[in-house]
Parts: sequence; structure tokens; C-alpha cells
Amino acid sequence: MFPAHCKEVSVKSVDFELTEKSILSFLEAKHAYIRTKYYVFNNGTDWAVASVEKKDVNSVLQPITTAKVVALPADTSFVEDPSLEVLSASMMGKMRESKGTRCIVVKGRAEHVSFFVDEEPREITIFDVVPPSPSKLLGLVNSVLESDLQDRYIRTRLEQIDLNDIARRSNARIVMFPCKASGLRTGGKTLYLDGTPELTPSELDEVTLVGCSLSARIFKAVYDREPRLVNMCPLDLVKEMGVHGHVLVKCCRVKQGFESDGNILIVPWGARAPEVSAALRSIVG
Repeated sequence: MFPAHCKEVSVKSVDFELTEKSILSFLEAKHAYIRTKYYVFNNGTDWAVASVEKKDVNSVLQPITTAKVVALPADTSFVEDPSLEVLSASMMGKMRESKGTRCIVVKGRAEHVSFFVDEEPREITIFDVVPPSPSKLLGLVNSVLESDLQDRYIRTRLEQIDLNDIARRSNARIVMFPCKASGLRTGGKTLYLDGTPELTPSELDEVTLVGCSLSARIFKAVYDREPRLVNMCPLDLVKEMGVHGHVLVKCCRVKQGFESDGNILIVPWGARAPEVSAALRSIVG
């Protein structure tokens, strides 16, 4: 259970013990604001949650007809975190998991208060190559889950491949990457294909390109020879590794929007938030 908006939540500080009987007694014969669907009760360090139904009358205050206790203090944790967006089901669900209680009440960004009661998430693996770090694709996913897909509970798992490790394992004297990125350190001579460095025939013999099929074609067009290639394409790697479940990757073969290959969702290498959102929506509806 997760409120559609924190405006549906009324917070009450009370001086009685938070039991089912006392909460229902407090709500009996009360009127609630027209937007209110839930009450969060607080007494000291104890927190509890109840839901209400009201009689539909033409008034900003409506009589409560039914009340139900959702969670009592033994099942409820409280967190105050100014960085957390309480409107995001995924962010709230992740916080609830970290606390290990069935319910969590959060006072978050802009001092908004909401709650989250355990429900099953949809799971997706974010498969990315780094650097740059942290993963740009994971950052885009988190941004979408905080904004466009606030009402969907998605649990993410990051699996990433370090390009520096790939380069070191190649044992190449000269490593070439498709383009420069912060954090690329091979320990040896490092070049970048987009800079089209001038190379002697002997240097070309020693170059290993850490790239993909597209960068290999560009290499051949520039240097008139096939490169010694170590494949770093996330789409190819995720297939080779046999990652299970829904997986989100980026690939330069996709120019815009997103494509799917079985359970693999593919967005462009330079994906934008709307493209990531569309890919995620194809899973959760």
C-alpha cells in the first residue's frame, strides 16, 4: 500500500497508546478533510497508520464511515530523510527494505510525510559499463523513478563491467577506447578513437581496441585495417553472461526510443530520461 500523494495523508500527534482499539475509537464519528484517505499517528517514538473511507458529501469535511488499522508500532519504522522523495514508490520501498519492517513512515523532501507498506516490486537489472562512474544509466533510472514513474515500485540491481579491468586483462601495450571518459586508466599507453591519433604501422600492430562493432568499423575506415578488438558492447556482454530477468542496457545500435530483445530492454548509448521511462513502462505497464 502506497498513497498516490502525500496530500492524502493526515499526520496526528496523540497522547494515547497506539493500539488498534484506541485508533479506531479516535476516528469513530470524526470528520476528515475531503482529500484525506490515511492517517499517520505519532506518540513519542511510536508510529501507526490507518486508512479511512468517508461519506461523499458536498463539503471539505466529510464524515468517516469506515476505518481500518494498516500498521501498528511493532510493524512500523520512522525515518526523517530530507533527500528522500516520498512520492516515489521505488525510493520508499527501498527505504522500507533497509529498515526491515512491514511499514515505514518517512518525513522526506520539503518535510512531506507519507508511508509505505510492504508490497512486491518489479525487478530489473541495470547492466552498464564504467567509467565514467557512477553508472549514468542507473542515475537515469533513479531520476525516472523519482519523477515520471513515482507510482511504480521497481527494485533495481546494478551489474557493471569496469573497462579498466577489460583493458588490463588484454595485456596490450597500447589500448584504444572509442572516446575519452573520466576514470579510464589502463596503466599503459591509452588512446581514443574519436581523436584519430596518427599511428605508425608498428604501433598499429600493438593497438587493442576496447570497443564494439561500430567502433571497429570506424577504426577500419580510419586506419584501413581490422583492429584487434576486445568487445565491450553491453548488449553482447549481457547475452554472454546470461543475466536472468528483465535487464536494461544501452547500445549504439539503437538510435532513439528503445528496443527489446526478449527480456533485454535496449536504450541508445546517449539515452535520455523519456527513453528510459518508456523502456521501464513496457515492464510495469
